[in-house]
Amino acid sequence: HMNIKLCDGTVLSPILATGETRYVQGANRDTLNFIFPATEGMEALDAAFSAENCESITVLEAVEVLDGTTTEQSYLHKGYTIRAGLKKEAVEVTPATEEAEAVYEDRITVSMSQRTYTESQLASLTDTVDVLVMDALMQ
Repeated sequence: HMNIKLCDGTVLSPILATGETRYVQGANRDTLNFIFPATEGMEALDAAFSAENCESITVLEAVEVLDGTTTEQSYLHKGYTIRAGLKKEAVEVTPATEEAEAVYEDRITVSMSQRTYTESQLASLTDTVDVLVMDALMQ
């Protein structure tokens, strides 16, 4: 069982999260794919995974320990603010057998890519400039 927590405190429960390198907006980027049941809804996920909300994404995973108890491990991912994709597709959940057809279910995949180091520097610089400009305007 997995939960992810976004910057604004939103907690979502993807079926699966995967990582890959993808070429997005002119650079090879670390990309996280979050796969949800279609019942989550495209609009809701589109709104939840805003750039602001994805400044930090915490993945919380329940892990079974040797003695049979479960513990929660958390992984923090910072700066995954670039939307690489939002798609809905039918995924085979049960392969076909001689007795039965394959079973498909709709899944929604949200893919978020990480800013490059330079982009992160620029973002923090922009924040600083914004603050300085606001200060100047308030005088």
